[in-house]
Amino acid sequence: MEETLDNLPGEGEEKVVIRKIRCRRECDNCGEPAHYKITFLLPNARSNPASKAYMHDDCSWCEDASQFSCKNGKCLEAMRKMEGYGECSTFPASANFAHMFLYWHEI
Repeated sequence: MEETLDNLPGEGEEKVVIRKIRCRRECDNCGEPAHYKITFLLPNARSNPASKAYMHDDCSWCEDASQFSCKNGKCLEAMRKMEGYGECSTFPASANFAHMFLYWHEI
């Protein structure tokens, strides 16, 4: 019969549990809760190897950069421009796109 051990391998080890909460992204202009995500592509995205839309037929889901905006019309218009990029798509903060507006924050 095999001898039993007084201390088992791994006995007494501690495990740290990280607690996280989902938070809504903020407007990149004013800091209010975001209601729109605006995506951007590099120039000539479909033929530009540096772009995520390179050789794609449907570029509406591709993004090389993005910005978030609140409901305020002034913020939304300000966020629609990004130097060196062209606007691609605008996604509303709805049930279908909720995952785009949430991120995990460690407590």
